[in-house]
Amino acid sequence: MATGEIRVKVGATIVKENCAMDIESAVSKVRQSFGARTPDEVDTILRAVHMRRKGERELSDMNDRFKDFWIALETLINMDGRIDHIAERIENALIQLYESNNPGKKYKVKSGYEIILIKKERVGQIHYAIENTKQLSQLKAILDDIIRSEVGLDHRGYAKQYLEEKI
Repeated sequence: MATGEIRVKVGATIVKENCAMDIESAVSKVRQSFGARTPDEVDTILRAVHMRRKGERELSDMNDRFKDFWIALETLINMDGRIDHIAERIENALIQLYESNNPGKKYKVKSGYEIILIKKERVGQIHYAIENTKQLSQLKAILDDIIRSEVGLDHRGYAKQYLEEKI
């Protein structure tokens, strides 16, 4: 049997093997997750997926790419109706995601990778060219993990490099 990767529009790997049972299981998890959500929540998640994909396609303008990823993250984080402390809530969502998959472990964002730093540096100065491609990669990794979580799939550890265990 041939093996490979299957990618969905969010760019996240669903299965490691190209077999019907793995694909069916992943699709079933997404359907079940969406079935337990309100239509507004599903629309919000799909809008975030659209913005993430739009950012992925944007290759010529790093500012637009950054904005697309940031808007997608904000969209997911604001599903609870709150619109304050976005950067802090993004970090908390990421930490909670990893802690829930690793019972007993406590995480924090590594020094220098705090979302608040990205927000302060980039959102306030969005019209300047984004020179730090590492920040784009970080946002994309966090977004991919959070999207996977929101659609009912396990994260793939894309953003783990930005976390460290609390001592």
